[in-house]
Amino acid sequence: MNTKAYIALIIFALLAGTSNLSAQLVKVSVGVNGGAIATQMRTEPAPTDPALHISGYGGAFASIHIGRMLTVRGAMNYAMQGGSYIVESIPVKVTQSYLQIPMTLLLNAGNIISFEVGLQQNVLMQSKYTEFGTSKYEASPDPGALKYNFGVVGGVCINMGKYIFLNLRYCHGLSSSYVIYGKGFPASTISAGLGFNIYTSRKSAFR
Repeated sequence: MNTKAYIALIIFALLAGTSNLSAQLVKVSVGVNGGAIATQMRTEPAPTDPALHISGYGGAFASIHIGRMLTVRGAMNYAMQGGSYIVESIPVKVTQSYLQIPMTLLLNAGNIISFEVGLQQNVLMQSKYTEFGTSKYEASPDPGALKYNFGVVGGVCINMGKYIFLNLRYCHGLSSSYVIYGKGFPASTISAGLGFNIYTSRKSAFR
């Protein structure tokens, strides 16, 4: 995704969330999050069982809570992804590490549950390609792994008290993340993790 377009979408989301909210209470919070992430690379040949590659992620986030209904949240997470395949009868394993930058809007349905939607930019940090044939072959970085990809995000946040929340998120890849035999394929992820608010500030704004 074009970086300027991504920034423009973020600005538009912020403006949309803050319009017509004069004299509302605004709460800003920052914290850390982490958990498990499952990757499905929608490639041909298809992944072998298990189809989902299970790994982990972790990072930091910042949230702007506008009134009682709306939250704008941005994060930077380090996530490990990958998959296993059979290519021409040879078992293959690929692994990638990404810097994930999700920007989402949350609609707060009461004090417990919030529904989340937005976009996520992924930047490749490390990658490895491994073949387990008659002799082991490795390539790092993986020539098939693309530097940038992005997707659309949907999820649910469940507040478990004042400082802790559970975040369930699905990211559907909209651009190719990997190239095999000259053809690009996207990847999708499912993540489940905990977030910890470590600092919160409240004030009345837009007066």
